[in-house]
Amino acid sequence: MIRGAIESVTRNRTFGWIWSPEASLRGRTVLGFLDDVCIGGGRIDGFRQDLKDAGLGDGYAGFNFNLTYPNPADAPRVIVKLEGSDAVLVQRRARIVAPNAGAAGREIGFSSVQWMRARGWLSQSDFDFLRFVRQFGVYERSLVVPKEAGADRDRPVPQLLDAAETASSMLGLTRFDEATCLRETLATPRDWSHLAAQKEVTGAGVVLCLWSAERGRLPVLEGSHVNPPLVGEDAQAPAGTDYGLGPDRLLFLDARVMLGAAASFPAAGVEVFHLDD
Repeated sequence: MIRGAIESVTRNRTFGWIWSPEASLRGRTVLGFLDDVCIGGGRIDGFRQDLKDAGLGDGYAGFNFNLTYPNPADAPRVIVKLEGSDAVLVQRRARIVAPNAGAAGREIGFSSVQWMRARGWLSQSDFDFLRFVRQFGVYERSLVVPKEAGADRDRPVPQLLDAAETASSMLGLTRFDEATCLRETLATPRDWSHLAAQKEVTGAGVVLCLWSAERGRLPVLEGSHVNPPLVGEDAQAPAGTDYGLGPDRLLFLDARVMLGAAASFPAAGVEVFHLDD
């Protein structure tokens, strides 16, 4: 296990720390990347009294090296990789956003995600999740555990992943960081709209997750998070594309995406999971 943090990225420098309880990293090289371009590198050799006091070895876990990149606005997208390994540090509270999105928060361009996938740092399913949420503003994930080869195919009740744990893990991917996952029950789509509006102001690319103990369908206007449909004052909103709700699946929605005209929740409401701001 490797722990660490990028604590600062400026126009021409970055510093932070990286440490492993399994082996000393002192003297190893870390590299700064912007998408697939290496923009700097340095040694892990800085002494940090705070890290030593926290029990992280001898405290020699700091890095501090120069960076070279043309656009200062790209600073939030810089990542740091431990040379010769798959370990990567991403800036805290990073979010996956479209390349033309605003500069709210610390944002990771999708080309960086493609780069991580090409190197095996993301599974195909996690990559698909990030890609579809970015492109369509919606993604449906089954909680059913696939049956192994030779298993009892006639088993009447499928095994399900825990909804809360799965939602928390996947939502964490949108920030590439650990965060507290909150859970609340919403009775109607109007309640959803109020919560989504509150989350939207925290920055582009905020994703929430819906789950229901009862089955239902929810119409979603795919892509409306980046291209809202033009609807006249007296016109009815578009119908949207139906997505499933139920105990065996999660539905992820960008906070900016619009629901279809006939949207309704199951009688028992829906559980919404979202990361603490």
